[in-house]
Amino acid sequence: MAWSLGKVGPVALGISVAAGVLGIADAAWARKSTDKLNVAVVAVNYNSPTIQEMSDTVMADCKKRGWTCELHDGKGDQVATNNAAINFINRKFDAIINIASDNNQMGAVIKAANEAKVPFVSAFSGDVPGVTADIGAAGAVDGVIVANEMKSQINYKGHVVLFNWNVLPTLRDRTQGVKAAMFDAKGVKLTEVEVKVPGQVEDVLNRMTALLQSNKDINGVIVGWDELATGAVRAIEQAGLRDKIKVMGMDGIQPVYDMMRKGNSPYVMSMAYSKKAIALKTSEVVAAVIDGKKVPFRALWTRTCVVTKDNLPAQGLDPDFRMCSPFTGEVSTN
Repeated sequence: MAWSLGKVGPVALGISVAAGVLGIADAAWARKSTDKLNVAVVAVNYNSPTIQEMSDTVMADCKKRGWTCELHDGKGDQVATNNAAINFINRKFDAIINIASDNNQMGAVIKAANEAKVPFVSAFSGDVPGVTADIGAAGAVDGVIVANEMKSQINYKGHVVLFNWNVLPTLRDRTQGVKAAMFDAKGVKLTEVEVKVPGQVEDVLNRMTALLQSNKDINGVIVGWDELATGAVRAIEQAGLRDKIKVMGMDGIQPVYDMMRKGNSPYVMSMAYSKKAIALKTSEVVAAVIDGKKVPFRALWTRTCVVTKDNLPAQGLDPDFRMCSPFTGEVSTN
């Protein structure tokens, strides 16, 4: 019985990297998704706005489905996150949903889940052998789009700073996309900065402040995820350079939309995606697998869309991901 990608919330999940039909779906499940399942949600850094939104969405959907769900916040500690996930498996939970904890560092957890025939579904955690499915966006593509637009905005001359935390697979993909797009931009200097997590916003503020004091040629900043933009923009504005430096990022969160609404903010573009749709897809996959359906793709990608001051959604709302454009050359109907 084939499992349809279908639509979740405001966005259709489609383009993916095929990984074959997953064996875990063949297990003889004693339970159904309509039962009162026990589902664990683990997040390595719940404090991050994007991770928090996805985690909260999953927890709300769990309640709606009649499941009992428990959330563990790793507070930036991957070992603690892994131990919590193993404990959930030992407690006979029916499924694990991992929100943005690196699957490459969760090998023991994934192995234990497979041995216990417990679905292990993740969001923005990396497609690795053994996971039931990983749902996210094409990080490398987003990095390329942002870097290409940045090159154009600064006319292929200057100094661009890239702030990122290259622990999560999606963030590494974004870095690789940025570097690939910048490869032939001989007039652009790219400085990579690995931020500290937790405490990432304050770290970016301090590092950006120091960089501006010692590098007068900086005219562009790319942040690996939009939460970091608040620290970068604050440092730029404190230095009186809001008109000289462009800031771009990825995720699409309300604080950066609010920045763009001001009209004079250094922050000018985000590659946004529906956090709600991705989070809902994790529990949908759990339900499908529990019901014995086969998941045809292990890596599920959702579309991302370019958001600038010209196509901002209304305050407090997200873009309409059915209508917005993934590329700067396409016409948006927003």
